[in-house]
Amino acid sequence: MAGSCRLFTPETWKNWEKSGKAEVVQMIKQLLKDNIDNPGLSKPNQVRDLSRAIYELLSAVVKGHLRRDYARPLVTEMVNWHPDMASQLVEVSTLLDLETSTIDRLSRNREQLMALLKSLDADKLLKERLEIDTLGEAAIVKNKKSFHTKQIKVKTKLFYKQQKFNLLREETEGYAKLITELNQDITDRITPNSMIQVIRSLIGGFNLDPNRVLDLILESLESRPQQHQFYTGLLSQYPCESATISELLGFKLNNCANSGKDTKGIYTTMALLIQANILQLSDIYAWLTPEDSSMVEDFQREESEAKEIARKMNVVCTKDKDKEKEKEKEREEEEKDKEDQRNHEKFNFNQKIQLCIALLKVGAWEHFVEISRRFPDFYLVSSPPVSQALCRLLHATIEPIYRKVCSLPSRLKGSIVELLDNPLAPHPTYTFNDMCTTIFPMLTVLGPHLYQDPGLMYKVLRVARIALKQVKVGTDGVRSSFYYEFLDVLDEALLPSLSMLDSNPCLAEEIWETLKMYPYQHRYKLYGRWKNETCNQHPMLVKRRAWLLKKAKFIMMRITKETIKPVSRGIGKLTHSNPGPMFHYILIQVQLYDNLIGPVVDSFKYLTNLSYDVLGYCIVEILSENKERIANDAMAISPWLQSLSSFCGAVYKKYIIDLGGILQFVGNQLKAEKSIDLLILREIVQKMGGTDTLEDLTSEQLDAMCGGELLRREAGQYQQERNTKRSSIRLKEALLENNLAIPLLLLMAQQRSSVVYNQTESPHLKLVGKLYDQCQDTMVQFGSYLFQVVTIEELNDRLPSIGTLLSDCHINADVAFFLARPLFVHMLNSKYDELRRQDKGEKKLTLEQKKQRYIEACNEVFVPIVSSIRPHFSIKVWEDMDPSFFLTFWTLTMSDLEVPVHMYEKEIKKIDPNPSTNKRKKETDRLLALKEKLQEEEKRQREHVERVYARLQQEKDRWFMLRAARSPKNDTVTAFLQLCLFPRCTFTALDAIYCAKFVKMLHNLKTPNFSTLICYDRMYCDITYTVASCTEQEAHRYARFLLGTLETVMHWHASQANYEKECANYPGFVTKYRVSRQEANDYVDYENYRHVVHKWHYKITKALVTCLESGDYIQIRNAILILQGILQHFPAITNLAAVIEKRIEKVKMEERNRRNDLYVLANSYSGRLKSAKTHLMPETEFHIVPKRPQAAKAVNGTTENTNATSGGESKPTGEVVENKVVKQTEVTDATNGDVDVKEEKEDKEVKKAELCSKYSKDKKENNEKKISDDIENKKEEKERKEKEKDKDKKEDREEKPRKRSKESKRSKYEDEDFGEPERDERSSGGMTERERESSVTSNTSSASTKMEPPEASPRGSKRRKTEHSSKNRNKEEGSRREHKHKERSRSREPDLDTLTKESKKEKKERKRDRPQDEVVEAEIKRKKGGEERIKSNGRSDDDYKHRHQQHRADSEEYHDRYVNESRAKDHRDYDFERDYERDYEKHSSRHKRKN
Repeated sequence: MAGSCRLFTPETWKNWEKSGKAEVVQMIKQLLKDNIDNPGLSKPNQVRDLSRAIYELLSAVVKGHLRRDYARPLVTEMVNWHPDMASQLVEVSTLLDLETSTIDRLSRNREQLMALLKSLDADKLLKERLEIDTLGEAAIVKNKKSFHTKQIKVKTKLFYKQQKFNLLREETEGYAKLITELNQDITDRITPNSMIQVIRSLIGGFNLDPNRVLDLILESLESRPQQHQFYTGLLSQYPCESATISELLGFKLNNCANSGKDTKGIYTTMALLIQANILQLSDIYAWLTPEDSSMVEDFQREESEAKEIARKMNVVCTKDKDKEKEKEKEREEEEKDKEDQRNHEKFNFNQKIQLCIALLKVGAWEHFVEISRRFPDFYLVSSPPVSQALCRLLHATIEPIYRKVCSLPSRLKGSIVELLDNPLAPHPTYTFNDMCTTIFPMLTVLGPHLYQDPGLMYKVLRVARIALKQVKVGTDGVRSSFYYEFLDVLDEALLPSLSMLDSNPCLAEEIWETLKMYPYQHRYKLYGRWKNETCNQHPMLVKRRAWLLKKAKFIMMRITKETIKPVSRGIGKLTHSNPGPMFHYILIQVQLYDNLIGPVVDSFKYLTNLSYDVLGYCIVEILSENKERIANDAMAISPWLQSLSSFCGAVYKKYIIDLGGILQFVGNQLKAEKSIDLLILREIVQKMGGTDTLEDLTSEQLDAMCGGELLRREAGQYQQERNTKRSSIRLKEALLENNLAIPLLLLMAQQRSSVVYNQTESPHLKLVGKLYDQCQDTMVQFGSYLFQVVTIEELNDRLPSIGTLLSDCHINADVAFFLARPLFVHMLNSKYDELRRQDKGEKKLTLEQKKQRYIEACNEVFVPIVSSIRPHFSIKVWEDMDPSFFLTFWTLTMSDLEVPVHMYEKEIKKIDPNPSTNKRKKETDRLLALKEKLQEEEKRQREHVERVYARLQQEKDRWFMLRAARSPKNDTVTAFLQLCLFPRCTFTALDAIYCAKFVKMLHNLKTPNFSTLICYDRMYCDITYTVASCTEQEAHRYARFLLGTLETVMHWHASQANYEKECANYPGFVTKYRVSRQEANDYVDYENYRHVVHKWHYKITKALVTCLESGDYIQIRNAILILQGILQHFPAITNLAAVIEKRIEKVKMEERNRRNDLYVLANSYSGRLKSAKTHLMPETEFHIVPKRPQAAKAVNGTTENTNATSGGESKPTGEVVENKVVKQTEVTDATNGDVDVKEEKEDKEVKKAELCSKYSKDKKENNEKKISDDIENKKEEKERKEKEKDKDKKEDREEKPRKRSKESKRSKYEDEDFGEPERDERSSGGMTERERESSVTSNTSSASTKMEPPEASPRGSKRRKTEHSSKNRNKEEGSRREHKHKERSRSREPDLDTLTKESKKEKKERKRDRPQDEVVEAEIKRKKGGEERIKSNGRSDDDYKHRHQQHRADSEEYHDRYVNESRAKDHRDYDFERDYERDYEKHSSRHKRKN
């Protein structure tokens, strides 16, 4: 206390009378004022306090700084300033006593202290606190010894002597008065304050036991709990501790429990006292049984039992099912009885649970939560009495707001719940915010046990629905707290509680009415937790789930088409309460067995809306699983995905299910560059929208799609509109509401461009093609559906501009114009209608005036679009083609180019408006109206087509610019093919037909600077790369395109009249482009055109045969698909058909039991080709076949001297061919795009044909006679060979594999037809790498290559050679070759030396007509001859044949090179045969040296 921080200075004591006293008084009063309640208590870190001030004052007196006379009046006065002032003075005096008695330097001041103590006049306080020696020294106590003895007696009596109270049974007057007072009627006059005074007087007057009085007060509260406010107020003033009350109540509780008495009143009393904070929960909790640990163990045991039951449900039992069912029922009954008994004991003998019930009954919510935290979640509320008590508390709390917002009609009087008469209970809710603070926490604690009171669930849902309707979205997109907190209530309480109810569809619908106000993202999150997490957290839900799966297995085992009705009822009952696990099991079965799709979809007709929504979530959940989506070694889509996609399409069409989740899932997959799930979208659009892919349509349906909207609806689709009208509207609304219509289209377009690059590394190329086709088909299907159902205004608001599509969206032109085409058409039609309305006589406009208005509308609409697309392509493109032509090509469709008159007539004929007994009048009127609409639509489309052609007629002159004479048309055609034709012809089947029609339209319009001949030539010359790069569906579309072009080409080829009418003098058939006016000989005539068509057929055959022989799966498949698609017009020539048939048979043989799909395709085409052979024509009928120089050939060891053509002659060695045609007409490949044609006289052609036919007839007769003479010799030879074969049977058996190999090689060699070297050898793929073909055009594109022959003269130079020298050279060379081949033939097969040389055609006829034994004999001879040759010189027939074949191919190469070079020259007076023979000799000599 003697610290350095003093309140008073020495000057204070010196100037006491002047200023010191006043300073001390002021200081002490100020300190009293600062802490009026407890002035003696010092606060932490407080320097100035009352005790220090008193200490300094008294210390100054003791030390002599201040006279005692001056201080005594002040000290006496200070006692009256505050009741505790005297006590403070005594405390300070005690401290000074201690200091003076222990410190030596202060001991001399002890007398001053004693005098001060004696003058304080506070003897009682001093006697209580000072030591006995100090009291005697200060003369306060006269006799210290007697005082000490008296003090011991008082303490003993006070602390150690037991006082005897008057017990109730000894004297009843006091207790009777007390009981009367406690149990009287409580009125306003009787208050706890007045009652406590009475009790105190009774205790004092009758000397009553205070603990017994407390017990009587508690018993009064137990008997009258409705007056709890009075008794709790009384007990709060009664001088007792919480421990005392807990001892009384605990003793009474255990006593009543042992005696079997009712204890509810005691628990209620406890709850009321705990709620009033009179009794501490911790004090009474120690008296309750059982222990917490045993209760936790009980919970864990129940949890493990539930998991064990769930595990047993998944065990497959192989024992007798009937006996197992009986045992199972017995076990279930025993378990149920045991569980009921256990629950009864658990609830009635558990004092802690009973206390919780009492707490909830009185509304002590906070204390119940405090107890529940001691146990696992939801353990206490799992007791039905506890959950029911909490439900009653919730009823009382929610009642005001429920009556406020959900009032019933006046005639309906619902049961009214009384509110709790307890100010300490939770306050009733009157606002939605009160719901969040009061109701929602209780529901969260209650959890799935809310199922105990379905009525409360209805109340909560109805109030929440009203609240959610009033929730507003803030500026930052955030809603009120009620919106989000109610999601927790749904997750924790409402949805799990529904799982515990037995088939309550009304409650499920009530939940859905509230739940549907949330977006599908929130709903699906709730369903996921409900299905996967909540059901595994509660033992009772685990048991419920196991029971549900057992029922689901039972139902799915019995589902068929005949049992749909009972099965659907069973599924409905199970899914009303817990749909998630049920649907999960059903979807697993659907993935495994696709034949269940139909029955399962039909059995969903009794589901609630909530169940349908959960079904949508379960589908998305299964699709989101990381399951393998490709099968068969990455070559096909997994069957489970295909089955699930079909199921999605069927179920979404038949039932009203939210599509937002599944559509967003597909969009997310596309964002992740995964296109395989587009299969789901395709099925949904097909089933719900009624929009099929164009690839599945027949030819008639495609023709109908070229018509108007009505014709497309009536004849262009399989499905009827009325079956998909409602589902189509639902799909449209889902797309627009979720803003997924245009994003899905754009994502599919982007994925289409990248699927080849993203998917090529891992899967097989076949799967990559399927994914590309799926992406393409789905995009077209989805886009077609959108354009049908979405209005132009909605589309215009959402679709980016064409420039944005091409640049920012990174979309190709074909897709960009596919998306923007409906907008362009709408803009054009709107502008056209606007211009027409501007004329006063709108209805009187002539057709020409309408055409003029249409042209004006096109100019106004398309000029800005042309400007917008020009920057997105290189400048070089527009040098060959005007942007207006590019826009015209991509904006037009088939309905703009032609009217499907035959389809309109067919549909009109189907309509029978005549009334009959089978038709009602309403149906007849509908048919009549439909007929009129079809006729009107046909008329409108015809006028539209005329307007379009008028516009095209006006625009055609500026489409293609005239380039330099160096290459006038090649670049133009290349740009047209690359930017327009090829991208669109493989887009859809309808676009393929459109491209073929568009080329014909360009020709018919006589478009300047456009060569139809070059365009077709570039299409047909080499389609190998095009075929090899197509997917399966693209191959189908490309075949349609080729079929359309071949139809036009063959139409012109069919008759000269057609050609003269539609092609002669057309710009498209000009071969020489002049600055001045074209001349008559600048056009291709009919015969030359036939030669060109033959060349095209040959080129197509060559390309397809190359693909068939490649061994590559994609090339073979595409080649066969294209052959099937163009079978109507190709092949048209017998020899080309034979070549193709031969390769098809080879494919069948190689692919059988290897790649069966290729075998099936080849087999199908082979059958169709054989049936089409009757319509084929020989080459001589197809075109006039020109002759070629004679060449000696060795076939199968015989010497032949044939002309190069099938119609040529065959003569013996040394014989000169008469009437040789000097000049031949050839369709030549021209440089720089020119086609030079050499004219031929008709009389020479006639003479040549007559000569060939006469000579062939004579030769055939001569050969038949010789063949008949040789038959007998061959039979004898055959018998001899058979005898030798029997002798060497063992040896032949060992050599059998080698012989088979040789026989297959020889048969292949024999089948090679050397009579037609150009068309047969090249079509079979037997060309060497050095062989090249010059195309009709001169540009060096990938479609054709060109090779300059040796000694090629520059263009325009002429070498005049005499015809005589050429003939002599041919004769000499021919004789030399024939002699050489004869000698070789004699050495190989001496038996056949006498055979007369035959032409190719005669040889084939002889082979076909000779008997089978002759064929066998010839085979044996060839084998023996080959073996002898191997023995003699080490070379087999195969070696000789291969070398001879190579030599012949090289010879033909030189021949073709010179023929093509001669065609490119001005060879009116030039004989190319002499140069050909000269080089042929050089080549033959090199070949000899090589061999």
